[in-house]
Amino acid sequence: MPDELVEAASEVDYDPSVDPILCSPFEEPHSYWPLDRTGRALSGIEPESGRRPSMLLSPVPDDQKPGHLQLSLDDDVHLNRLINDIRGKVSAWRAGGYQGATSVTIRLLEHWADERGCKLRPFFAQREAIETLVWLREVATRQTAERRELETLSRQHNDEIVRHAVKMATGTGKTVVMGMLIAWQTLNAARTTRRRNIQHGERFLVLTPGLTVRNRLAELKPSSPHNVYDDMGLVPRDLRPVLNRARVEVMNFQAFSRQNLNTLGFPRSGSKGGRAHRDLIGKPTGDQDLESYEQSAQRVLKSLLTANAYGNLVVLNDEAHHCYLPKSQAKRSAEDKKEDKRAAVWFNVLRSLRDMGQLGEVNQYGQASVVYDFSATPMWIDTSGRATPDPFQWVASDFGLMDAIESGLTKVPRVPVDDDSIQERTVWRNLYEATDKKKIPKPSEDGPAAEIPVPLRTALNAQYDDYKVHLALWSRVRPETAPVMIVVANTIDNANALYEHIAGWEDSDGILREGTYPELTNVEQGQYTDDLRTIVVHSNLDDSSDLPAKAAKLIKAQGQRLNERRGRSKDALETVREVLNTVGKAGRPGARVRCVISVGMLTEGWDARNVSHIVGYRAFSTQLLCEQVTGRALRRTSYEDFRFDGTGRLRPEYAEVVGIPFEFMPSRGGNIDTPPVRPITHVHTVRGRGRYRIVWPQVREYRRVTPSLKLAFDESKSKAWKMKPPSGASMTVLSPNVGEEKILEAKSRRGEAEFRIAQDIVAEFRSSTDDDTDGTSLSLFRSARRIVGYWLELDYVECDDPAVLLSEDQQRREAVLTILNACTSERGHEHQRVAVLDSPSRVDTGDISFDTTLEHIHEAKRSELSHAACHSNLEKQVAVILDTHERVEAWARNFQTSWSVPYFFNGSWRRYEPDFIARLTDGTNLIVECKGVRDDKAIAAETYALEHWIPCVAGTAALPDALRRWSFVEIQDANFARHQIDQVGVEAHEAGFALSAAD
Repeated sequence: MPDELVEAASEVDYDPSVDPILCSPFEEPHSYWPLDRTGRALSGIEPESGRRPSMLLSPVPDDQKPGHLQLSLDDDVHLNRLINDIRGKVSAWRAGGYQGATSVTIRLLEHWADERGCKLRPFFAQREAIETLVWLREVATRQTAERRELETLSRQHNDEIVRHAVKMATGTGKTVVMGMLIAWQTLNAARTTRRRNIQHGERFLVLTPGLTVRNRLAELKPSSPHNVYDDMGLVPRDLRPVLNRARVEVMNFQAFSRQNLNTLGFPRSGSKGGRAHRDLIGKPTGDQDLESYEQSAQRVLKSLLTANAYGNLVVLNDEAHHCYLPKSQAKRSAEDKKEDKRAAVWFNVLRSLRDMGQLGEVNQYGQASVVYDFSATPMWIDTSGRATPDPFQWVASDFGLMDAIESGLTKVPRVPVDDDSIQERTVWRNLYEATDKKKIPKPSEDGPAAEIPVPLRTALNAQYDDYKVHLALWSRVRPETAPVMIVVANTIDNANALYEHIAGWEDSDGILREGTYPELTNVEQGQYTDDLRTIVVHSNLDDSSDLPAKAAKLIKAQGQRLNERRGRSKDALETVREVLNTVGKAGRPGARVRCVISVGMLTEGWDARNVSHIVGYRAFSTQLLCEQVTGRALRRTSYEDFRFDGTGRLRPEYAEVVGIPFEFMPSRGGNIDTPPVRPITHVHTVRGRGRYRIVWPQVREYRRVTPSLKLAFDESKSKAWKMKPPSGASMTVLSPNVGEEKILEAKSRRGEAEFRIAQDIVAEFRSSTDDDTDGTSLSLFRSARRIVGYWLELDYVECDDPAVLLSEDQQRREAVLTILNACTSERGHEHQRVAVLDSPSRVDTGDISFDTTLEHIHEAKRSELSHAACHSNLEKQVAVILDTHERVEAWARNFQTSWSVPYFFNGSWRRYEPDFIARLTDGTNLIVECKGVRDDKAIAAETYALEHWIPCVAGTAALPDALRRWSFVEIQDANFARHQIDQVGVEAHEAGFALSAAD
């Protein structure tokens, strides 16, 4: 939708169904939609000012059918008082400059808050989460009311274990926050002077619910080729080497299941050797044959537990709603007991580490090292023996789905709220409830495996029709991938029936039949398609031991077909996992998948960003379940699609959801146009364009250096000098009783002698003058060393072997005084301005690679980079001009290249990224900035570039001459850009920006 239409609608109608996004993703939310009695955002009412309080909403907002408006919201809204109190304290602490934190922590927090500090700027949701955890650890004491209450509640519900949890909606970036936490802990632990740091650690155990999450979180290891620290730029460059001290292990909690002590180290029980060993020792008789929980932890974590690192072990739980202490209940279903058993295994990992002392000393306040929990839904659910899905009592930070939608961080789920049926409830809102026979029946005649019930079939048809339109738009700009429809079923039988209905089946004669939907079928003209368009998976796909036999058989069959077509031998389940985990990723096995049918829900940690439609056919009883299933579709396709209205807001993206009774935003159905799909551009360094390489210095800070004090030698004052014969022997003859004689002599060490004489000259000068020579010793020594070398070569100075002076102290002092009497001192007239360089000191365009969905793209010719990805049309116009201007030898768009200019604004240091860098034919390096609107921050940044960065770089002798000559131009109108570039050489010379000759 065009921005002007969005703005008009939002300003006049206040309609969240037209545009639900109110806030920038990078700033604290400043407004929110009021909710009606059903928990749905109200239309026609101006948004509330301020931040929405953390609260527990009604489980499932009802639909709009008459007689079913929930009137209990006013009574059942429970404010999360403790979370809101902590939020207020953290907000005030942030505004006060993070007082009370360590210097390392403050630097990290400012780096993350700086809009130019990281390669990819962290969202406010991410910053608030890590700030909360830092505040609780470094600033709040055990006497602080909020921390004391939070940790008391945690100990009550976790067997005295202290846990701090953050709630972040799916798609808001929990993994990045985990990386921030690891960086914060490690860098502080590395800089400690204590023998044992009780607040920070360098050893980390990241626990996950399965293989999918475990594999994805490998990016938390600093040594990983694609780690979150380098990809995001989470750590200042000079601190990045220190981060390598972190020891990070990512493991799924199932690895800690207790093993039979009699079979440890032997083949698995299913193998021939394993069966023979089992027959020998007999079946396990009970817990006495199993490891203790401490033994299992020692077995799995041996290398991490023995690591030589400061601090205690730090544990991070991802998807932490699976880790809780089960409550004893007399009546428990089989599913409840199974979930409790899984939770107990995970929780006992924490308990055993605590008991082993790995989490630090335990006292009346709990263990020393906090356990950190991350989840989109940190809630108690029915399976833990509680009647309602209440939040975990130890949640400290809350950025839920409503906050995420209003900040544009997630897609907006559009759910049916009304229809034209005669039923009291909206049929497509809860398809499972609206269907009389829950199990999809089989037909009596040979044909499809099942007859899809009418409500489900009509919903599928409608979703498919909408999907086709979206696919057509998508294929024009991203033909290498496709949008994805998710279908969630309650049983493997129903999933199989839906698979055959959608993707095709094999009849009793062995003939392959096409599925109902041409764009989703895996069968065409009696043959399987080359690309697998539709796949079946199971929520337990990560753990084959929990995979039902029917599901395993079906999933293995499609994995085997894939292996056969690709001509490879690989585990069939692993093949399907690989396809699922690469859905939407160009060039990977799952790139062209269009439909995923799952039993239960999709695997946690699945991070596809191209889901556009969801159909649910299962029971939904809680908000937690609705959010978990819907959340799989809510990851945005692009985080670069900003409006150009000065608000910093993203444009909305939508996901069409039917069959899941979950919604916070109202839907207008077909009245809202689907936003256009943005093409992905791969920006990269082009081989063979090395002549267009742009190099720039990495400046960390600016410094004003005291004028250099030097010695100057006046030969007219110099006197003749002759070295006396040495007082000691310089040669001796060693003669044995028998054999050859050997001559030992002192080797000439002229360089060492010159060095020592120069040292003595500086010391003598400093002791005999009142001049303040602090900080000038280096320049004094350099000049003295040159003078000594020159003096020794004078005709009237007789010193054949200066090395003799190393042992002749009196003669050396005479030489020093003789030289010094012929010297005068001189100091520069102005303070020298230099740049303090970062590490590395220089970076270039030789190794750039990233994907972007920015709209304004110019395919570059005179740049080593393939494209210029621009934020505005003005930037694109300037890119075209730089590519064709006769004075421009080479240029590059400065986007995701890591180059920035430090500047000071509003009480703190920040980083500024100029738009372009160019190298002119006369050797001048040119900073090009495009500005349509100039605010105070932009003016401050540009002033520092002109008045500090350029002159300091020019005065930095450590840089080669080619990198010390810079100029700056700001372009506000592309029509004048060529003329402005033409004037650069003259203006640079007149302004004094040419290379200074003084070192």
